[in-house]
Amino acid sequence: MFRVFPLHLSGLGLSLIVLSSSSAYSQQAIKSDLSASSPLVTLPSSLIFNNPVEVEESPPPPLPRPSPDQIISSFIASETRFRETLIQFSFKRDVVLQTIGAQGEVTGEYIRNSVFVLDDRGARIERVLYHPKSSIKEMRVTKEDIQDLAGSQLFGLDIGDLNSYNLSYLGEENLSARPLYMVEVNPKRQPDPYHMRFRFFVGRIWIDPVSFQIVKLRGITEPHGKQRFPFFQTERQLIVDNMRFPSTASADVVLNFPPKDVHYRIKVRYYDFKRFAGRVTIIEPEVEPD
Repeated sequence: MFRVFPLHLSGLGLSLIVLSSSSAYSQQAIKSDLSASSPLVTLPSSLIFNNPVEVEESPPPPLPRPSPDQIISSFIASETRFRETLIQFSFKRDVVLQTIGAQGEVTGEYIRNSVFVLDDRGARIERVLYHPKSSIKEMRVTKEDIQDLAGSQLFGLDIGDLNSYNLSYLGEENLSARPLYMVEVNPKRQPDPYHMRFRFFVGRIWIDPVSFQIVKLRGITEPHGKQRFPFFQTERQLIVDNMRFPSTASADVVLNFPPKDVHYRIKVRYYDFKRFAGRVTIIEPEVEPD
């Protein structure tokens, strides 16, 4: 005869009955053995169908927010790495400066397309590729305008001259649905309109809270003297070697000259960043004594 053996799996809360079928075994004997065994336990459907059980997990606690001093020091370190990285690259820059008429038409245009490298001191070395004669009549493009295009409008503040600036943390601001740190930049001393050679970025920068790299900067270059300069905005949207490189700079303002107001527009594009093996080094020539 075959018997029915009750198998108790207490760890699962289940009594499993192993049956050996036989035509000679009566149905009554099966019922008797079943009644003597432990009661059957119904399994949850999630176990029967091997479905995972969803468990609500608490979100991780937010990381401690750095102090304003930590944000500024981390930004300085990140911007220093950016400059050290950029001197290993050449890049192209296309500039279009325009004056705009009352109906929105272009009344004059200045074009300057160049390729740049930075020397070991971070100074920009420009090779002009295309520069037709300017058709702007309502104002003059000065050497300070050209200086700003390759200086503050490219970098903002000069990281090599931090002692000339005050950096103040202003808080967070959402740009394109992402929170960024905002820092105000001001020169420590009042720019001198009689010394136009020494010019300073005045404005704000927006910093990524993870990498502490500049995402955007907006401001103006001072002093002005008898000239007029636009508020501009520079975006760093190109990712190269995990660093944010400049992508565009722009301005669209009305400059208030004494004779009349001039609607002025700037469009700058940075592109074609290429790493090169060597580095440009500037060597001071030795001067022989008389």
